[in-house]
Amino acid sequence: MAVYWGQNSGASGSLPYQQPLGAYCDDDSVDIILLSFLYILKGKGGYPVLNFANICDYTKNASVPVFPGTELMHCSDMGVDIKRCQEKGKIILLSIGGATAQLNSDAGTFSKQIWDLFMEGSSEFRPFDDAIIDGIDLDFEQQSQFDTIQFANNMNNYFKSGTRKYYLTAAPQCPYPDANLGNLLAQSHVDMAFIQFYNSGWCDNSKYGLPHWPESMNYYMWDAAWRNNSFANPNMRLYVGSTAGSSAGNPSSYVSPDFFANELKGLQKDYPDSFGGAMTWDMSWAYGSSPNYATNAKQAMMAGSKCSSYA
Repeated sequence: MAVYWGQNSGASGSLPYQQPLGAYCDDDSVDIILLSFLYILKGKGGYPVLNFANICDYTKNASVPVFPGTELMHCSDMGVDIKRCQEKGKIILLSIGGATAQLNSDAGTFSKQIWDLFMEGSSEFRPFDDAIIDGIDLDFEQQSQFDTIQFANNMNNYFKSGTRKYYLTAAPQCPYPDANLGNLLAQSHVDMAFIQFYNSGWCDNSKYGLPHWPESMNYYMWDAAWRNNSFANPNMRLYVGSTAGSSAGNPSSYVSPDFFANELKGLQKDYPDSFGGAMTWDMSWAYGSSPNYATNAKQAMMAGSKCSSYA
């Protein structure tokens, strides 16, 4: 079970604010936490810019330190929480992009920065101090000149030089092939695809159970591509993404916790080879839902047949 954390989007629905990352380390229903977002690739001083809403955002909290000559925040408490969550067996990924991303760097420079700032490279600036994240997620929701394939290939090469296991993941939208990440999935090694079956209309979760084309939740298209070796990594796992609240995305995309649980059990049964698990946006909505959206989904998958990979 993968959950995006960092944007506190539930606050827009009058839910309690998201808690610091460490508050979720002991929750066994969450296996992968995606820190969202690194949203500006090249900001002041040539360094990227992070935003974690109420937890670490210098634009709203003047006490949050920023490295000299940059807009890159020093989120020391998050570094402590990252290591604690990893000790509990969680995979911690840094998600790059989001709906308001500025993809304004070159792939070579940016990949080296990511390795140096957040992984096993070396930099005078370390946003999470000595904490090392487990990989990178690409959530590119608009087209740009940024060379995503070169970036992914560079990161995979860095990963091979490291001393630990790293992951490269992507969050395509459900129309297949995805307009912004389709070429990446076809040409570069990606470990997991967190497919957004929301905000796209005809292929959203709300269409699950309808006959195929013109409107149907289209996991079957992604599975067919997987079976036809259309992805550079033939073992890439497909995750079913959802919104965890009625206002977490387009309201017409939202499905209830029980609907989503039944959908997951059906897909897990019908597509056991490609099915990797579930993803939801975001932590604040999941924990504000009754029952807890992520917990309900994880329990449904645990009751079904085994997932292919990291649930």
